[in-house]
Amino acid sequence: MNEQQFSNIDGRFNLHYLATDKFKTNLVQIYFMLPLRTEKEAAMNALIPAILRRGSENYPDNQLIKTELENLYGSAINFNILKRGENQLLRFSLEMVNEKFLSHRSDLTKKAFQLLNDLIFRPVLENNKFKQKYFEQEKEVLKNNIEALINDKYSYTIENCIKKMCSREKYGIYKLGSIEELAKIENEELFAHYKKIIKQAKMSLFLVGNFKRKFIDDIFEQSLLPASSEIVDDNTELLYREKEAEYYQTELKLNQARLSMGYRTGITRNSTAYYALLVFNSLLGGSTHSKLFQEVREKRSLAYYVSSSIETTKGLLFINSGINSANSKKVENLTQEQLAKIAAGDFSEEEFSRSKKSIINSLKQDLDSNKALAAHFLLSLINNKEESINATIKQVEQIKRSDLIKVAKKLRLDTIYLLKGKDD
Repeated sequence: MNEQQFSNIDGRFNLHYLATDKFKTNLVQIYFMLPLRTEKEAAMNALIPAILRRGSENYPDNQLIKTELENLYGSAINFNILKRGENQLLRFSLEMVNEKFLSHRSDLTKKAFQLLNDLIFRPVLENNKFKQKYFEQEKEVLKNNIEALINDKYSYTIENCIKKMCSREKYGIYKLGSIEELAKIENEELFAHYKKIIKQAKMSLFLVGNFKRKFIDDIFEQSLLPASSEIVDDNTELLYREKEAEYYQTELKLNQARLSMGYRTGITRNSTAYYALLVFNSLLGGSTHSKLFQEVREKRSLAYYVSSSIETTKGLLFINSGINSANSKKVENLTQEQLAKIAAGDFSEEEFSRSKKSIINSLKQDLDSNKALAAHFLLSLINNKEESINATIKQVEQIKRSDLIKVAKKLRLDTIYLLKGKDD
């Protein structure tokens, strides 16, 4: 697929349009981007979309919303909370059938967009605040969701590693906030915060698909989207510490221990070394041919799973594994050995080639997903480096072995977090 670059088609607003007839559906995404500041504010930001999706002035309950979406040829609306670097993102997504596939003329896109706007900007109110029933119910649901993190031991381990590693940075704040701070939130305070977000937050609107020109020209007349934004403190702090790694351990009742090792890379998506970091991560632990997978899991059977991942806005790399806690030191040492090997250039041409191909193939797969296209470009905007997927592929193709060696030499182990069984 020949990907076209997103175009900013309206100077008043971050309105980005990728025109393509590749997909049978059209995608609309509205983002409110907010700086991570406190756990309480993070909890409020997470609570707001949960309440908004419950109903609006014209569709005051879920059944009416569901019926309207069915009438709109099975359109789908989703609300999500994301964390990218030290930014918390409220994402409102609408996906509907591309009108060119309908057998008759329709104003489907306009009606579906109006429904999305109704849910975001016209919530159900009582006494100039959110409907109390919805507020109380969604507050309890969010509390349960925060508590449920411990049931997902993989995510629980990573989040605790991040919290320890970034305890003095905003990135250490969990995207859903904390139970303690959530309990302090009152309805009036939350509604005031919602109004502030709507008026002041940095926003972006993404359109991916085949939209009629009239719909795009009239989009602001159809919407309550404001054209201004004042909350723009969205910079992510990049730290690169040269210090001894800190070790933390938690005991829970479980059969399989989890180990998370956090590294500072000093490399973000805005860096020229970003493309080498992508390939390096694939070689280290981002694929089944990787050094860690082959050495730690396949050859030595020291892990049930092992992989590496990168947070490209914050410049962090994490190596995560499921192990017997008795083998934790062996896995730590072997991980460091594999890093040292890459830094010394001790990897084959085949390993290097497969690592590049793995990244390129993954990026090419993203070309076939409207959501992946939008997600890729959003990250490029957050990092002040507008770039299409095809442009990223071209940069990856030019990576040399020496580039991976440079990346490996830059990595600094910052934090080790072990989640082990009480009886282990």
